[in-house]
Amino acid sequence: MNLYEFEGKNIFKKFGINTPKSVLLRRTDNVGEKYDELGIKDVVLKAQVLSGKRGKNNGILFVGNASEAKEATEKIFSNNIRGQYVAAVLMEEKLEIVQEHYLSITYDTNKKQPVLVYSKEGGMDIEDVPEEKIQKQYFDIRQNEIESDIPFAKELWKCFLQSDARVVEINPLVITGSGEKIAADAKVALDDDAFFRHKDWEFEPRTMLGRLPTERESAVGKIDEGENYYRGTAGKYIEMDGDIAVLFSGGGASIANMDALMQVGLKAANYTEYSGNPPREKVAQLAKLVLSKPGLRGLWIAGGVANFTDIAATFSGIIDALDEVRPAYPIVVRRAGPNEDEGKRLMRECAQRNSLNLKIFGKEVAMGATVTALVDMINKK
Repeated sequence: MNLYEFEGKNIFKKFGINTPKSVLLRRTDNVGEKYDELGIKDVVLKAQVLSGKRGKNNGILFVGNASEAKEATEKIFSNNIRGQYVAAVLMEEKLEIVQEHYLSITYDTNKKQPVLVYSKEGGMDIEDVPEEKIQKQYFDIRQNEIESDIPFAKELWKCFLQSDARVVEINPLVITGSGEKIAADAKVALDDDAFFRHKDWEFEPRTMLGRLPTERESAVGKIDEGENYYRGTAGKYIEMDGDIAVLFSGGGASIANMDALMQVGLKAANYTEYSGNPPREKVAQLAKLVLSKPGLRGLWIAGGVANFTDIAATFSGIIDALDEVRPAYPIVVRRAGPNEDEGKRLMRECAQRNSLNLKIFGKEVAMGATVTALVDMINKK
């Protein structure tokens, strides 16, 4: 889960990382009262969105009085900042910046180790800093503490470990005129699977697209909650503008299938992925929500050759939804793995009793090729 800046800074403060004095503004707040509450004349107003590059897209504005603050806040809330929903506006003290550094900790997927990245040149154009000016230091994930003279490195390491983070980033790490070191921004991404270890994690809803979740997205998100959260994953769903429902399995295959769908001129109604051998009831809940979207013209159920996912069990969940919805639009299925013959038999029986327009394929046909069958079926309607 990617956090908003103010959420990341709240976590930073727990580990002794200094952040600017601030107040958070929501759409219904009285900006003048909040400005007076902060008690600082010169402030910066920062759009709370999940993407970067706010400064280059009118998402960061400087003001010097309550009237200007009100006008700037309204402007930020009304702006489309890189297509992102503005969840809030963070009003902060304007810092006297002498230096801007960069500091982050993330995972190096090649070395399979956490890596600390530091540069004495930070800010908006960090991507343009020459490689030779960037320091990298690798750590063992089992280290509770590290040795470093870099400002906030020790604190950020503890934050990274104890918060089950995937990324913790300070850019810029500001050095003020008085020599004070302050995290002027915060980028934090948490491991979604670690929520059961953090009872204090209470974050407002958001999606990877930077907008509020739809009703279906919120409902699907609850599928993997509760005492059976560990039994496979079926709670991934992103709603889109197209009219082809998809039920994919396997991360890499799912992305490839989305590309294949676009290449034949079809538009996905959603992105959905189930994996890790989820039980029948989880898949049924997911499938029912996917099929509940109005205006669908087709359904594509596709995935690679599973290693341990029970095809018959997961198909049974999808069949539960098909028995209930009984869609009239074409359906194409491509899946293989343990119990695939039984799964295909059950799927064919479902099609027969519900008079479904369904074609089913196995591993002998490439996933991407089966979407062509769906196009043909749609065009023949």
